[in-house]
Amino acid sequence: MGRTRLLALFIASLGSTTALAADWSALERYQQTVSRVEFETLLANVYCPSGALADYLTFATNSVSVFSTTEKTNPPLFALRFASPVLSSNSHPLSLKRIALDPGHIGGAWARMEERFFVHGKDRPVQEAELNLMVARLLKTRLEAAGTQVFLTKDNFEPVTDKRPEDFQAQAEQEVKASTRFDALPPLEREAAFADAVRKRAELIFYRSSEIAARAKLLNEKIKPDLTICLHVNAVEWDECHNLVDDNRLVVFVHGNYLASELKDDDQKLRLLEKLLERSHATELAAAEALATALANATKLLPVEYGPNSGSVRLGDNPYVFARNLAANRLVNGPVVFLEPYYQNNRLVYQRIQLGDYEGLRDVNGTPMKSIFREYADAVAEGLRKSIAR
Repeated sequence: MGRTRLLALFIASLGSTTALAADWSALERYQQTVSRVEFETLLANVYCPSGALADYLTFATNSVSVFSTTEKTNPPLFALRFASPVLSSNSHPLSLKRIALDPGHIGGAWARMEERFFVHGKDRPVQEAELNLMVARLLKTRLEAAGTQVFLTKDNFEPVTDKRPEDFQAQAEQEVKASTRFDALPPLEREAAFADAVRKRAELIFYRSSEIAARAKLLNEKIKPDLTICLHVNAVEWDECHNLVDDNRLVVFVHGNYLASELKDDDQKLRLLEKLLERSHATELAAAEALATALANATKLLPVEYGPNSGSVRLGDNPYVFARNLAANRLVNGPVVFLEPYYQNNRLVYQRIQLGDYEGLRDVNGTPMKSIFREYADAVAEGLRKSIAR
């Protein structure tokens, strides 16, 4: 799959690099708020369809205990008491009066470091962060005109995090030293390769882990929206000649599908349970389905197709909606929908990006078309309108 998806896998693998140690007392407020049936249903259908978390759980008549290891020899990390089916506090769709827009990536001076920058021939450079921010600004205007309170996690090309790559130098050195990939190299070559790997690793921690954690903190502690929408534009892998491609697709992510490898981390276990117990899934899925339908109608794109080892699993009847354990969804409280329409390096999409933003219609290969940015923003606004109207 494309660069965005490959990088998303890495984001998920970072776990809680910049987070505090797991605080299981945060789950106390959920005691006796969910029945065992609902707990097991959400776990099996949304958050862990593989059943991997079950290896860390022990069920009693009215409770479930969570253990750090599959051997379950140490005391449990937490014991959750179930509510009776009658008393279980079923989730209700939120009003969606406060919407947060999270335009993906940093951009500007950081775009090349993020690997979200490309130039084809002598054309205008393409930065994904710029595309995302353009859509966010247009969408904000449309939603505010409809009476929605809208917040942006960022409105410029500066990081939200106050950290910088050099702040992660020591961590990067430790992590690279743990690898054996350079051991067979001659001493001088090994030294050079090590220094380059440390630099890259420090940069990765900065822009993929620290930046996402900082945005999550802003959303959770200050903005506290009813729904967060992560705005992205996808890309597919280049061939050796860096040619533009014909393929072009759409995917929408909700949170879920924790993998067995991820659940070895206690922080990930805790976050799975927090997301399950906050009962945001019904609202999240309804919004995702409405947004996916509106985007599909506007763009005429096909859905992304994932293999069995992709880390994504389709939810519901909408062919565009998948569950995936992305850091951007996992770390943010409440419903989060992650949008990825278009492939930036598709021939037609690239041509439309080169045209920039404009009002009305322009001829693109003989077809009158909106600005691609307005097409995206208008579709999301329409999807939200229908989601709120449900």
